[in-house]
Amino acid sequence: MSFQSYLFVFVFLPLTVTLWWGLNHKGYGRGAQGVLLTASLVFYGWTRWELLVVLVGSILFHYGVGNWLCRAQRRRKAILVLGVVGSLLPLVYFKYTNFFLDNLNLLFGSSLHIQKILVPLGLSFFTFQQLAFLMDCWRGTKQDYSLLEYACFVSFFPCVVSGPIAFHDEVIPQFRQAAGRRVTAAEISQGIWLFTLGLWKKVILAQTFGKGADWGFASIPELNSGTALLVVLSYTFQLYFDFSGYTDMARGIGRLLGIDLPDNFKAPYQALTIGSFWKRWHMTMTRFFTRYLYLPLGGSRRGTLVTCRNIMIVFLVSGLWHGANWTFALWGGLHGCAMVFDRVWGKRVEKLHPVLTWAVTFAFVCFCWIFFRASSIGEGIALCKSIAACQFSGILPAFTDCFHLPAEAWLGRYLGLDLTRLALLMTMVFFLGAFLLIFLEGGEEKKETQVVFGARLGLLLGVLFFWALISFTGVTQFLYSEF
Repeated sequence: MSFQSYLFVFVFLPLTVTLWWGLNHKGYGRGAQGVLLTASLVFYGWTRWELLVVLVGSILFHYGVGNWLCRAQRRRKAILVLGVVGSLLPLVYFKYTNFFLDNLNLLFGSSLHIQKILVPLGLSFFTFQQLAFLMDCWRGTKQDYSLLEYACFVSFFPCVVSGPIAFHDEVIPQFRQAAGRRVTAAEISQGIWLFTLGLWKKVILAQTFGKGADWGFASIPELNSGTALLVVLSYTFQLYFDFSGYTDMARGIGRLLGIDLPDNFKAPYQALTIGSFWKRWHMTMTRFFTRYLYLPLGGSRRGTLVTCRNIMIVFLVSGLWHGANWTFALWGGLHGCAMVFDRVWGKRVEKLHPVLTWAVTFAFVCFCWIFFRASSIGEGIALCKSIAACQFSGILPAFTDCFHLPAEAWLGRYLGLDLTRLALLMTMVFFLGAFLLIFLEGGEEKKETQVVFGARLGLLLGVLFFWALISFTGVTQFLYSEF
């Protein structure tokens, strides 16, 4: 099941919210958690129920090992190693088996292969949440959770597929606090606002930019330099509006249920340095790697050389976490090198004009997204060559056609307008609008609390919601659900 479906919007979500608050208000906290767990499992297994075996098995394994760690007096390190290995094995099998075999075949000329393996949705996300749980059990900071509470946390349907990567001590106490209380008007209004904003970002902005990016990456030999640049920008905006849209929807659903989930974005495309970018982009992933990889490796406590080594390790691991392809490793390596540069020479860069540092940072981020999106390093290099050729001969009509909206195209034909010029105009509107949004976007982590609710906002939400609803047809899955 997906957020951008009529079944979810009009049946699943209202029913779940009503039952959750109805039972909690009467003091049946356990019953409410049972409803939430059932709803989460239905949501996750709606398309392929067999994937529930992986999720449920993972929950039982980590809960058991976590409690074993908390009770054990001896051999705790061995138990932790067992838990970490057992946690990572499914991730390695589902995501990296064929990647490993393909590279083995390339090196030795063999023909080892396994049929295409279906990767469970959100595998990386719920694995990392549970690794954090095990590490906290090892450190002695784990609270006394029931299996029901823990299962609700791991399978929590707003964030099980694409995050944000929340920690157990952030979410489970909120499940407990919901028992015996009523939902507030602020929670409902903030939840509706966040969900609607995220839905519009995904269905209208991300989906439209995605059409341009998909066409461009499939047509690299045909691109001139100007169109190639716009293709890269299309993917830059698609990825942001897709992922931030998902996060807004997830956090909006959380607010409707009285659960405050961490934000993932803080105006990342306004960053003036690459270090600042990573404090603003996918913040919960950055937080996870900092707490559970960078700091255990020594962080920045052992001198500049070791610090730079740790940064490179974190970003290479982060790259491969996103997918089993050398393009992701290259993407992570490029960002790692930029972070090392920022660490060593960042103070000198800060003295430059902010417009220059922003332009360099944004251009570098866009350049790295080329390899994040490309199916191979060769394809990414080919797109870079198209840009470097400096052949600016006008935007290709096939690209601008991707920015036709159904209602706009119908109106253009009805009025007898030139559809080619209309498509070019709509392309300009989308790109200018996207830049305007990223520059006007606030940097507050809890942006929903900054909104003043009233008639004007209600009208705006109604327009955005209706616009998104009539555009559901053909909307694809969220990009980060693949990771």
